[in-house]
Amino acid sequence: MCFFLNTGGAVNFVSGFFAAGGVIRDGKGNWVLGYNCFLGKCLVAVVELKGILDNLLILQKQGYNEVTIHFDNLEIVIGISKSILEESSSNLIRRIQQILVEEEKRSLRYVLREANKIANALAKMTFPNDEVLHMFDDL
Repeated sequence: MCFFLNTGGAVNFVSGFFAAGGVIRDGKGNWVLGYNCFLGKCLVAVVELKGILDNLLILQKQGYNEVTIHFDNLEIVIGISKSILEESSSNLIRRIQQILVEEEKRSLRYVLREANKIANALAKMTFPNDEVLHMFDDL
């Protein structure tokens, strides 16, 4: 069965802290797992790449092999896809590519921000300085 992962992020503009969130759904659109985690202060691109990498690692750990990852930053999706054909200077991009290539039934697709509302909302629910990964079995 194919699964879908929506992944997103959020920033608190007052503190400058970033967080990531995501939702795994089955092929029928039913909720399987949600999560969020605090990422601290760093560059936006690093946060987004770290979010994708963390998502891929969660998928591996949970045993989901056939997955389409939906992400709402077109530049990042193009950067990862383009870099598969070329050598990337980013360790995060190389690690993401390695996982995507190893797991042939995984793909990364661009979606509009509206399609990632729940993933972004989960990211906003992260507690500052709480570096624990929180998983949610249901809404």
